[in-house]
Amino acid sequence: MELSVPAWTQPCGDEMRPMKIAPLRTGLLASLAGLAALIMLSADVAEVFFAPSEDVVMETPPQQPPAAAQPGRPSDANGNPAGLVISSRTGARARVGIRYAARFQAYIDDLENNHGARVLFMGGIRPGSCSPSSEHPCGKALDVCQLRRGVVDPRCKLPERAALGRIAASHGLFEGGRWCNSDYGHAQVDVTPACGDPGRRIARKNTAEPQALAQNTPSLTASH
Repeated sequence: MELSVPAWTQPCGDEMRPMKIAPLRTGLLASLAGLAALIMLSADVAEVFFAPSEDVVMETPPQQPPAAAQPGRPSDANGNPAGLVISSRTGARARVGIRYAARFQAYIDDLENNHGARVLFMGGIRPGSCSPSSEHPCGKALDVCQLRRGVVDPRCKLPERAALGRIAASHGLFEGGRWCNSDYGHAQVDVTPACGDPGRRIARKNTAEPQALAQNTPSLTASH
């Protein structure tokens, strides 16, 4: 590389000679051009290695299994998840089927807020097989303050049988106190014939009519 001597280093009076800077300028521009090319190449490489590709499948975290399938979660005999029913006055609680929890909760809230009840304890889901005669294992029944079948704790101040049956019915529930073999304090989802229902009276009437007809037949015959 040919370098020129700066003009201020030349002796005074000497004729000013042109400075030879063209080779230096050319070399500098070449170096800058090389550096720019290197930067552009680095950017291209980064785009190739780090930019997302349409062929790349992004992994997604595994989803949690449904609530009913989660081990250790309370469930009824059919494997359905359980829901809580809680007394707002005492904190007493019981587990029922999650599909029916809102219905039972509204029933308990109504008893406590509008009818002076104070629910001290409840019984919901329990072991066993689901059947029309036993709906507790299905999460479809709730015992409210029951000491034994048909007997409730007087401290809970539940309404009397007929009134409790009407309150339960207003929430889509059947109250066991309506059965002839009273199960007062027991509420369930499925409705069954109650003691004294018109259907039962009709059945008894129909069975009595043939006997009355048989008794009257001789007299009718004798009259002829």
